[in-house]
Amino acid sequence: MIIFLQEFVLQIFLWILKAVDGIMELFSSLTGISAINYKGQEINLIEFLVGDSTISKVFWCVFILAIGLSCIFAIIALIKNMIANNRNISSIVGKFFLALLGTMAMLIVVILGILVSNALLVLIAQIFEIDTSMNLAETLFNMCVGDWLSGYSIAEVDFSTITVRDILGEYDPNTVFGVFPTQWKMNGMINPNTFMYLPAIIVVVGLGVALVKAIITLVKRIYELVFMYVTMPMFLSTLPLDDGVRFKTWRESFVTKIVLTYGTVFSVSIFAIILPMIGNMSIEGISVYGNTMFKIFMIIGGAATIPAGQALFAKLFGSGEFSDKSRTMSVREVYNILHGNYNAQMGGASELSSSNKYSEDTRNFDLTDDTGGEFK
Repeated sequence: MIIFLQEFVLQIFLWILKAVDGIMELFSSLTGISAINYKGQEINLIEFLVGDSTISKVFWCVFILAIGLSCIFAIIALIKNMIANNRNISSIVGKFFLALLGTMAMLIVVILGILVSNALLVLIAQIFEIDTSMNLAETLFNMCVGDWLSGYSIAEVDFSTITVRDILGEYDPNTVFGVFPTQWKMNGMINPNTFMYLPAIIVVVGLGVALVKAIITLVKRIYELVFMYVTMPMFLSTLPLDDGVRFKTWRESFVTKIVLTYGTVFSVSIFAIILPMIGNMSIEGISVYGNTMFKIFMIIGGAATIPAGQALFAKLFGSGEFSDKSRTMSVREVYNILHGNYNAQMGGASELSSSNKYSEDTRNFDLTDDTGGEFK
């Protein structure tokens, strides 16, 4: 039974290791550092989507719609000004034309911003000499191996073709109840009894969750950039009505999506630099198992920095979904606010009840002196 459980755990470990290595290879393409093949051509993913003919047609259709919206908003602003008389008519008309011309100007700014951003990302990657295709699986597997057998080492392990039976070898034909084997033949690549199965599962699950979260954020960013690019004229069309308040929100969110990639590149680069050092670290005076757990948590913490680095880098710019002003409240925060409001209301009700009781007692108070006579 134990042997079957060891094989099962190792198989799960190998599957997740392959997925982790695959995710690490995706970062350079999704951030725009490396090109993607599309119908035989090498393209940058974001530049290609923004410059696609279909998306351009949608943009110009939205632009025509935005012209009509600008006229409507300008008329509404003029009517409101006739009532409130708090704005200059020439200012409203000027904002109307500024919305039309600003859309054309922002179209150029957005495209140039994406091109410059991608060029800077490639430069940063060259500075760090980032290698996102690093074999993270080899580092993790080597940490969990207790003893290698028959002169094998991590260099002989090919995770694309290797199987559990290749690693652990065969087990002795002697079984319990004719079903469960009792011991290994020790003819595999590693010693099955010294492999650290629990730390292996902990590290791949923790690492996998952190990397999946980071990669999903990057994929969402691509769709959101295209969405914000297409809908940009609609936010500019509100300029005559709100003096650019909604367009300011759009601008901050767009900058956040651009900056998000820089946080990913820096986080992955730092993780790639520190990862080889972790394998050579150890703490004196503790067991091999303890040192393995130390390395595992160092790796999980480094991987968790990748999605955290995205949020942190964007938050430093004080804009978008990661800023303190617009962050989503947790359930605990919502509970505290509701609980505080409830206490405040109950306190107010208690004070009101006490006040009413005092008034009633005052009205019923018999104003007489000690002799029974009423005060005049």
